[in-house]
Amino acid sequence: MVNYSELMNLYWHLRYTRNKSAKRNQYRYIAKEKKRLLEAGVDPEELRLFCRSLARQWNIHAEKRLAAYRKQMSEDREISENL
Repeated sequence: MVNYSELMNLYWHLRYTRNKSAKRNQYRYIAKEKKRLLEAGVDPEELRLFCRSLARQWNIHAEKRLAAYRKQMSEDREISENL
């Protein structure tokens, strides 16, 4: 499991920042963290869905899509391990 704590922290600051220049800085920090995670081998689709669910905390559809994707990936791993 990947540690997304830094990314969660950055999105929290983004949601509660009112200053436009501070928001731009947060977006830059988020982009750097996403790039670092992708270089570390994180699944790009999972990262995209995770960031989408963090960007709007109350978007239940984004959370459902992330949960469905994670479930599908775990099922695919189990099938490939059984072969």
